[in-house]
Amino acid sequence: MAVTETPPETVDAASAAATSPTPTQPTGLAAVLGSGDHKVIGRLYIVSALVLGLVVVGLGEAFALEGIAPKTLDIFPSDSVFQLFTLARVGSIFFLALPLTIGVAMVVVPLQVGSRTIAFPRAAAASYWGWLLGSGLLIGSYAMNGGPLGGSSEGVNLWIASMGLLVLSVLVAAVSLATTVIALRPAGLFLSRAPLFAWSVLVAALMWLLTLPVLFGLIVLMYVDHRHGAGSYLGAPTALYPSIQWLFRNPQIYVIAIPVLGFFGDVLQTVSGARMKLRGVAQAAIAAFGLLSFGAFLVAPSEAALDSILVIGMGLLAVVPLLALAAACADVFRTGSFKLRAGVLYAISAFLILLLAVIAGAVGSIPEVLDAPRSGSLSDNIFFLGVSHAAVLAAVIAGLGAVHWWATKVGRTPANEKLGMLAPLVLLIGSALTVIPDLVAGITGDELQRNADWTGGYAGTNAAAAAGIALVALGVLIAVVSLLPLLKRHDDAPADPWDGLTLEWLAPSPPPLDNFVGDLPAVTSAEPLLDLREES
Repeated sequence: MAVTETPPETVDAASAAATSPTPTQPTGLAAVLGSGDHKVIGRLYIVSALVLGLVVVGLGEAFALEGIAPKTLDIFPSDSVFQLFTLARVGSIFFLALPLTIGVAMVVVPLQVGSRTIAFPRAAAASYWGWLLGSGLLIGSYAMNGGPLGGSSEGVNLWIASMGLLVLSVLVAAVSLATTVIALRPAGLFLSRAPLFAWSVLVAALMWLLTLPVLFGLIVLMYVDHRHGAGSYLGAPTALYPSIQWLFRNPQIYVIAIPVLGFFGDVLQTVSGARMKLRGVAQAAIAAFGLLSFGAFLVAPSEAALDSILVIGMGLLAVVPLLALAAACADVFRTGSFKLRAGVLYAISAFLILLLAVIAGAVGSIPEVLDAPRSGSLSDNIFFLGVSHAAVLAAVIAGLGAVHWWATKVGRTPANEKLGMLAPLVLLIGSALTVIPDLVAGITGDELQRNADWTGGYAGTNAAAAAGIALVALGVLIAVVSLLPLLKRHDDAPADPWDGLTLEWLAPSPPPLDNFVGDLPAVTSAEPLLDLREES
């Protein structure tokens, strides 16, 4: 007869654990303000981005209407029109596209890679509060007559400082997301098996970490020059916007849209229900697109740099990864099935608008195709305004689609599928109407019509762009209404409404604090849930 003796220290530890009270989680406002839960942080990002995004879309619509009669100012006062124009451009990236993408990634990526939490949860929470504070301060700087061409020295200082806070917050979020994918995967989930959305977020985060520090360094120089110097170089109000224009043209503008490719690939593979045989091609395509989106070398642009072989080659090659990814995703339907879902329409719409941006960027990179406007460089051509709008809109469509697709992980119940089918179609048509007029004017317009602001374009095409932005606003509103069910409590929300293939669909809906109940299954392929179905 064998006798097993338990060491006394083990008995004491077990008794202490049994008698110690179970820690209670805070509720209400305390749960929001003090939370390090990546799902709460992601929801805050998403809601805040949608609120500020509607303001940005409203500004864009006002400028499109202003452009119908470009020789007169009917909406904006002449002394602040350029400042508000820069607010619309900066806001499209830092108020809408980036925070919406980061918010979805905060919720979904840890679940996709089977992690109980996000890496550096307090830093992730700090990134949100820093971003929210920076957004408020940036708006306040414009209210103080600051920003580009601002007349208030204090307002300009505040604009520079708030831009630095926004960039720093995005970098902190990027560190948390990239570290989560790299370091918090369970055994067996190699990077080669990572879900495409998580992989695309990793690529995007790394590109943000490679390029945005250049912007941050530039902002530091702006502040030092304006605050402590003569304000005659980078810190001059007239130099602020030209110094950051490289953010808004290709290839740099593509960095905000890299997760579009991962969302596109994940959704199409999931609805097919099949394994992706060309997964390596898909991952390589996303990584290549990320590398081809590096544009920090244009921080001090010149005509020679814009006409260089590097810019031309990157512009033309950027189309190839998108076509390769489309081929890899199409291949899964040879062995799988196709189901029309709202998420599919969102994914295809976002991909098509991004493809439009990249093809237009390739065309604009070819020498002699475009001419500079009367007062400005080639980068000031309204053509690149269209490229920028297309990349931003692709990121927004994908962000809204991702919230719809992962609704039971972001919120409490599935989204409204019927409205979800309508929203991406409206967004697709509206985005095309918004972008194409600027592309046409950039190629065929005269010196004035090539201006990359409300004074450029044709009156007729600007009217079409105004209609397009109105449709985009309508599409966003429809999407938001379709997402309202996420706020309702539901005890029987499906954990896996799409017959998913990856680990996030093992988490209950909504996921608990530590994401999963019990141990995760051993990961032996890129489709662990498909493995479980085949075993059973």
